[in-house]
Amino acid sequence: MMLDGETPAVAVIAGTPFDAGLGAELLRAKGLAAVPYGMANTPHEQDSMQYQDPRGLAAAFHARLHGLHARGTELAMLFCNSMSAVVDHDKAALPVISPIAVYREVFPELRSSLVITGNAQALVGVERTTWQVSPGHRMVGLSDPALVSGIETGDPEAAFTHSHLPTTLRLAQRLDLDAVVLACTHFTTILPLITAACDLPVIDVGTRLVELATLAVTGSQIPG
Repeated sequence: MMLDGETPAVAVIAGTPFDAGLGAELLRAKGLAAVPYGMANTPHEQDSMQYQDPRGLAAAFHARLHGLHARGTELAMLFCNSMSAVVDHDKAALPVISPIAVYREVFPELRSSLVITGNAQALVGVERTTWQVSPGHRMVGLSDPALVSGIETGDPEAAFTHSHLPTTLRLAQRLDLDAVVLACTHFTTILPLITAACDLPVIDVGTRLVELATLAVTGSQIPG
């Protein structure tokens, strides 16, 4: 039961318990109540659902939102870039703070970028939105599911060091791109490592999602 004057918890929906928990932890650090909900147990299971049964994933996602709405939840944060590309959440039971809102905000301000995602579904989602809001944008895309799995094993620094990402960041600098966009919420975990390895501006979608959710809870308009 919610006490008078208590702010309802934000539902953090993500691909796995790892990124759902990360999103909830970041919201709590902002002083908000948050409850995590992972839609799969592992990155591999989430990828399989997205590629093999996207309709089933969408149905489970919307069922979760309907159940949360019935229990009084007023806002959800979709803390998963690849799910945002697969699941239509424009007409959901709850307002949803989504990576797509970040893309719409960020890409019109950039001429070019290196976009790093956790799987190719997320790349498609970024490219689709970028084509709509900034059709002249030059996007160099990379997906790295192995890095996502490595982060979940509990040693993010080793996962980053042994990935292709340090080399790719140096390539982005040589190409003189405007920014690096981290379009996988798992990569929020290694944001300090990425910023230390790259002289380009780094835009972390996960961090911005938390900022937008915080603004929504504190009374600002939810971005479309």
